[in-house]
Amino acid sequence: MVYNKETMKSILKLLIVCSFLTSCIPMQKVPKDAVMTDFFHFQKAKDYDASKWAVFLPGTGGLRIFKDTTHYYKVAEKLNAVGISVLLVDDVAAYKASKRKVDEEEPAQILWVLEEAIKWAKQKGKIDPNSEGSIVGWSRAGLGVIPLANDAGELERLNIKSIALFYPTNGYEIQLKPKVPVLILTGGKDRIVKVDDIFENMIAENATIKVYDDAYHGYDVESLKKGKYFRIIPFISKKLYLLKYDEEAAKESFEELIKFLKSK
Repeated sequence: MVYNKETMKSILKLLIVCSFLTSCIPMQKVPKDAVMTDFFHFQKAKDYDASKWAVFLPGTGGLRIFKDTTHYYKVAEKLNAVGISVLLVDDVAAYKASKRKVDEEEPAQILWVLEEAIKWAKQKGKIDPNSEGSIVGWSRAGLGVIPLANDAGELERLNIKSIALFYPTNGYEIQLKPKVPVLILTGGKDRIVKVDDIFENMIAENATIKVYDDAYHGYDVESLKKGKYFRIIPFISKKLYLLKYDEEAAKESFEELIKFLKSK
């Protein structure tokens, strides 16, 4: 059977999607007796100041990336070292544990859990309720954080002064018009969140985009050194990476992240 060029492109896209779905980062299991706040974790800065904080919203697998349960905590340590405490929010698991009975899409789910997490941290005295902080999100977090960045009222209500996003998903193709400074860090070879899509929807005043030309999705995750890939023809054709660590890009992006958060 002979396929034309357009058919081959369609097959390739289907293979990429199927491969990603089958190798997708697994969701965390939530015990039946779990409560939402079980999935809120506060990591204090070395020189703790309740007015200096950031919230981490992870990607699809929550705070676990395949078998790696330490990535986000290690990134938080980098911020802790420069005086920024971090509220790590395992939002997918938290939402399930909340048993919330509302028909709402993912962006609304992410933002509801974010609000509840910040409220919890303030009630526990971990965050100064009169202070402003930042959001750092990865991949799926973009679904909720991109529309939030455009909403001046919500940003003020949540006391958010800046936003940083690693390779953010923007499935609703929302045009970024941020009311606070936004930093976007992404890879030029990302097959999941394509840099062209970021350029199409996220070039804006008040937004800075840093592209690491040879980096893939998940380039900042050290446990992905071997990468996750597929082949068009098993065992024969070259590896096409979906996820892969890039040491240099990771180092540079963490430096950019810290510089950005400290300057705002």
